[in-house]
Amino acid sequence: GETLESFRKRIILSDGDEDVAGLATAGVPSANMLTAFRGAGKYDIAREYLEIEHGNATSRVFLYTPIAANEGGVVRETPATKQWPAVVFGHGLCAPAEFYEHLTTIVSSWGYVVLATDEYSSCDMSAFTRGESVNTTAYTEELERNVMYLLTRPEVNASAVAIAGHSMGGGASLNAAAALQEKAPGLVKAVVSIAPWNGVEPPPSTKVAQVQCPILLFCAVHDSLVPCSGPVTTEVRVGAIRIPFASLIPAMHGQHHGVDWGGGVLAIYENVSESSPAILAVVDEANHLNIVDTDGSRSQQAEAHFSRFLEFEETELEDGTVVPTIEYTVAFLEWALKGDLQAFDLLWGDGILSDGRFVQPVSRAATDS
Repeated sequence: GETLESFRKRIILSDGDEDVAGLATAGVPSANMLTAFRGAGKYDIAREYLEIEHGNATSRVFLYTPIAANEGGVVRETPATKQWPAVVFGHGLCAPAEFYEHLTTIVSSWGYVVLATDEYSSCDMSAFTRGESVNTTAYTEELERNVMYLLTRPEVNASAVAIAGHSMGGGASLNAAAALQEKAPGLVKAVVSIAPWNGVEPPPSTKVAQVQCPILLFCAVHDSLVPCSGPVTTEVRVGAIRIPFASLIPAMHGQHHGVDWGGGVLAIYENVSESSPAILAVVDEANHLNIVDTDGSRSQQAEAHFSRFLEFEETELEDGTVVPTIEYTVAFLEWALKGDLQAFDLLWGDGILSDGRFVQPVSRAATDS
């Protein structure tokens, strides 16, 4: 399969390979802010498709593993005994794992084993039976199984495991972290939740208080499907007809869901435990799909897929502006799983507050720990 340079050149963003590790980030009130965590890391990675048996359940996943350090064109294989921090990633509703390879490969290239589930990723309008579109509780359990599987792999550092996800996966990642906190306290060390859907069952806003680790939440100003707060404004396409998606929510997702997904992402943030450091970063120029992109080009596959039946608000990035989600995800993991002090300063100092790509001020809830 694809490994090393061919995979790196095909998937990983090339314009972030320059060394910016020493760049100061504080005091730069700019929409073109450059952080030390943008673009690919120094590791070449291997991609592997696995079918994992868990008793009566089978998990189909993609596993991304660092295999060699690539610095200035000099490639050095990593020792077979090396253990890496690990991340389980959950995709959105009807969104296969391949839609997220720009994100998952960049994260892995910074020195992480990344497991991206492909379960519950295939659906069309026929999947939306009245009252429930997908079994999100089962999907949460899938993420839990994936975490436990990673603990069995010799290349994984079991003391440095995080869960991340987008949309349905963003909500399920929080619910999975809450469930694992009860079953294996302290196992999950961080959660990154991108445009988390508060329509996952049970709503993540009702479970997030049980999560006892740092939490990074993203939402987008132009997200009409999973807004930061307020009503859903996405429209459904049926030929030339446009139907407000909000009017279909009771039939597609259950009568108990409101048109704002129970308060949306803001409700999740407001219910985080006081003992868990948390950040809610609102991305200025992004919608529900390109929030997991960088320059807008890597989300085109997802946009083509979903635009057949949904309309999303369009966004236009200024020349040179990069959507900040992935680089701040990397920074958050570098701090939470590796103790990186530069990442800490970016997240909890003036850096993130100076980044014009976010609506300011970014909401932060820190603890003394």
